[in-house]
Amino acid sequence: MQQDLLTPTQTPREAILFSAMLRLPAEVPFAEKAELVEKMLDDLGLMDCADTLIGDEMIRGISGGEKKRTSIGIELVMRPKLIFLDEPTSGLDAFAAHVIMKKVAGLAHSGGCNVLTTIHQPSSEVFHSFDKIMLLRKGEALFFGTPPQLSKGLAACGLACPGEFNLADHALFIVQSEADEKIAQLRTSLPTAASSTSLAADEGLANDSGHDVRTGMMVEQKASAGFAVQAVQLAKRELQGLWRNKPGFIATFLVPTVLNLFFALIFFQVGDTTLGTYETMSHFGGMTQIAIGGMFGSAQPLLLRFPLDRGIFLREYATSTYGAVPYFLSKSLVELPTLFVISCLVYLVSYWLMAFNGSWLLFVLVYWIAGLAAASTALLVGCLVPNAEVAQQAAPALFVPQLLFAGFFIRTSQIPKWLNWVQYLCGLKYGMNLFILNEFGEDTTKEWPEDARRQAKAIVDNNDIDPDRWWVYLLILLVLICAFRLLAILALAKRAEAFF
Repeated sequence: MQQDLLTPTQTPREAILFSAMLRLPAEVPFAEKAELVEKMLDDLGLMDCADTLIGDEMIRGISGGEKKRTSIGIELVMRPKLIFLDEPTSGLDAFAAHVIMKKVAGLAHSGGCNVLTTIHQPSSEVFHSFDKIMLLRKGEALFFGTPPQLSKGLAACGLACPGEFNLADHALFIVQSEADEKIAQLRTSLPTAASSTSLAADEGLANDSGHDVRTGMMVEQKASAGFAVQAVQLAKRELQGLWRNKPGFIATFLVPTVLNLFFALIFFQVGDTTLGTYETMSHFGGMTQIAIGGMFGSAQPLLLRFPLDRGIFLREYATSTYGAVPYFLSKSLVELPTLFVISCLVYLVSYWLMAFNGSWLLFVLVYWIAGLAAASTALLVGCLVPNAEVAQQAAPALFVPQLLFAGFFIRTSQIPKWLNWVQYLCGLKYGMNLFILNEFGEDTTKEWPEDARRQAKAIVDNNDIDPDRWWVYLLILLVLICAFRLLAILALAKRAEAFF
């Protein structure tokens, strides 16, 4: 691919080993896969940076040329008969481009792999490293042969490359500037009869028996790694991504903790019914603010980040590295404990400061499950939209209905009946139902002052909450989590099918 879509928190060694673990047949022992990875690192000149993070705009990592070589190594480690490189030298200086193409040419000649490359503006060194070249004009072949043949053919047609000029640039200038009549004349004069079949025959690198030239092994094309191996390797990479991105790791836990501590100080002792300043709506507002913050905190990162990560998934899914289900499962395996820890931190800093009365553990569990529902909704939107900018613009449509059906800004009983169906798509609504039952239910309020108990019952009634149907609210949250994630899997898999 033109862009190096690599996981920034992996090292080149880990990225190539990840590809080997999931794409080589399961029958190949781990020791042999590891040995092949080391050979690939050595062949591509990546030993000096093998254990350095790949990096991105936010994480300092390896150079652009090293990223290109890592991308190539990820494909070559599966020992293919053919590899197609789309602009492997884009964004590189002349020397870095020359180093990459020299490595690729060496692997092609010694490794039993044909390499086809699309390239624009190659340097003279890169251009003359190719065994065969094809020039295209409007989708039709204008020339196919070696660089010396191209030079001689153009000279015979009166279009010789001037001294000290780059033959590649000269040929591309002719292709784009000459009239159709001149191009038709060139097409009859220059060699164009060769085909991809003759290319493979001329190079003599591929072997139909599956014999690998580098190792002498017989390699059959078999299924990739099993479901469990895929899930484990993906979960390992996801954990590495969480831990190694230090600023992101700190922000993941510190931001909700500090933010909810700020809320707790604003709503200090708001739930203490014995105070003369007690107000039921302020009590309800403090609890609602924590829930709304949890929704935004769970959904916003996925809504913005997943469109950026999607390119990596599409590349790896399209090359059968893994399936969509283990990919989402691995993300969930990391997301579940992470969000649970955040839930505990949120109520450790807010529960006693705000003088809540319901069960601390129930608050944590509901916050956790409601957060997963919000994250699942954001995940689906992230899979459907084309980029992060559109995802950000779609955020109001995702969050505003959730807020309106939460029961704080308007009583649920006042919402028109013909719009009630929207609530079944709003995880915050059912999270709030459970929060309200925990904080304002009869089991919690039985020892409250009469007036406070009466107002608490009004909150439950005005939001059409039936205490005996708590299990229905929980079930709806679980259904939303599963349904939205399943739809996200299907949407992303469908997009990946049309990727190439």
